[in-house]
Amino acid sequence: MDEDYYKLLKTSVAIIIVFIVAKLITSSSKSKSKKKRSVPLPPVLQAWPPLIGSLIRFMKGPIVLLREEYPKLGSVFTVKLLHKNITFLIGPEVSSHFFNAYENELSQKEIYKFNVPTFGPGVVFDVDYPVRMEQFRFFASALKVNKLRCYVDQMTKETEDYFSKWGESGEVDLKAELERLITLTASRCLLGREVRDQLFDDVAPLFHDLDRGMQPISVIFPKLPIPAHNCRDRARAKIATIFSNIIASRKRSGDKSENDMLQCFIDSKYKDGRETTDSEVTGLLIAGLFAGQHTSSITATWTGAYLMQNKHFMSDALDEQKKLIGKHGERR
Repeated sequence: MDEDYYKLLKTSVAIIIVFIVAKLITSSSKSKSKKKRSVPLPPVLQAWPPLIGSLIRFMKGPIVLLREEYPKLGSVFTVKLLHKNITFLIGPEVSSHFFNAYENELSQKEIYKFNVPTFGPGVVFDVDYPVRMEQFRFFASALKVNKLRCYVDQMTKETEDYFSKWGESGEVDLKAELERLITLTASRCLLGREVRDQLFDDVAPLFHDLDRGMQPISVIFPKLPIPAHNCRDRARAKIATIFSNIIASRKRSGDKSENDMLQCFIDSKYKDGRETTDSEVTGLLIAGLFAGQHTSSITATWTGAYLMQNKHFMSDALDEQKKLIGKHGERR
C-alpha cells in the first residue's frame, strides 16, 4: 500500500514538474514575443468624428489627406477606414520596403484587391502568388529589349502624327494632351493594330470609364453599386467582348506576325503547359495599359512642367536631342 502510494506521489510530482517547466517555457516565449512586438507602430491619424472621420477625409481625396498629414505624422502613418487599416509609406526611403518585402510580410494582393473588378477575374491580384509571378513573367517577355525595339517606329509615327495637328503656338492642357498621346501609342503597341486602326474611338471611352471606376470608396467597397462602379462593370464587359473577337480572329488566321503585347499574351503558356484564356489575355492587357499609361503620362507631364519652368534645362535637353539626331539620324 505504501509502495503504491509513493509511486503515485512520484508520478504526481513528475507531472507537476513537467507542467511547471512547460508554463515557464510558454511564458518565456510570450515574453520574447512581446519584446519583438515592442517596436513602435506607426502613428495613427486622429480625425473627428470618431470611427468615420478618417473615412470622410479619405473620401474627399487621398492626395489632399496625405499632403496635410505628412508634415505632422511623417513618412509612415496609418489611417483607419472602417474595417481596414491602411498604412501609407511616403517617399523612396520607406516605400521601397513595400516593393522589396516578401509576400508573407507585405502582400500586394491584399491592398490591390480593389482592382479585381477592373482587371477581371483570374489575373494579377485575383490569383495566388505563384500564378501571379508566372503572369508577371508574361509581361517581362513582352517587354524584352528586342520587343521594345519593335515598338519604337510605332511610337514615333503616333507621336509625329499627333503633334503635326498642333499649330505653331497656343495653349494646351499638358496633362490631358500627353495622356491622350500615350493612350494612342499604348493602344498600338499593347492592344494591337486592330484596336488602334479600327476600334480606338470605341475602346478609348471604355478605358476612360474603367479609370473613372477607381474612386476612393473603391478601396473600401470595390463592388458597391454606385454609378461609377456600374459604368466600370459595363465597360469591362464590352472590352472583354471586343478582345475575345480579336483573339478569336487571330487564332483562326494563324498569323503570329504582329509585334504587340496582345500577341505575346496569346502565345504565352504557364509552366504546366496550359495556354492563356481569352479572359486572362484581356485582363493582362487592361492591367498593362493601366500600369503603363498612368506612370508614363504622369512622368511626362512633370518632366514637361519642370522643363518649361527651367528654361536652361530645356535648352540643354534640346541640344542633347539635336546631337543625338546628328549622330544617329532622325529615324533612329
